[in-house]
Amino acid sequence: MAPRRRSNTGFIGVRLRPAGHFAAEITAGGTRVWLGTFYTKEAAARAYDVAAWRFGRPRHEMNFPEVRSLTEAQSLSTEPLLRSQGEARRYRSGQRRINTTEADEQFMAQWRRDHPGAVEAERAFWKEKQTYRRERRAGKRQRRAEYEAEYAKGEASTWGRMMNGGCGTSQVPLQRTPPARTKISTSD
Repeated sequence: MAPRRRSNTGFIGVRLRPAGHFAAEITAGGTRVWLGTFYTKEAAARAYDVAAWRFGRPRHEMNFPEVRSLTEAQSLSTEPLLRSQGEARRYRSGQRRINTTEADEQFMAQWRRDHPGAVEAERAFWKEKQTYRRERRAGKRQRRAEYEAEYAKGEASTWGRMMNGGCGTSQVPLQRTPPARTKISTSD
């Protein structure tokens, strides 16, 4: 069997990227598996060899045939992440979000150390807001209990009470008067 054609980098499964980095990929069962982008072509070739060992490829299809086992190949290389291109794309987009979140957390930690007064003011604000919400909920519960008690007694209608602005003494709905219409004369 003729030896496999090597790319312009001199290694199988390694391509030069436009930014000057080296990409490594391998095909397995008709699917292209992305191994990653590396700073050197040797690192990309070693990642290819680890994947080739995992897929059970013969030695003549490897970049470094003198490596005798998978463990030796792994010790000479960084661990490649075997992913399809779609998985790699999803992983990269997720990593961007994680990196942004980590950067935000680091920034906020530094900001808290630099501005302890602002942190205290923020805590006081949220504590006050929490107290306000609790009081508001308690008042709402109390009003509801009063409405239900009145309704159960049959003394007053909750509808009449709501229509009269919360006053349960009268059951007559509020009268609305239409706004006065003014006629504009066109003749002068």
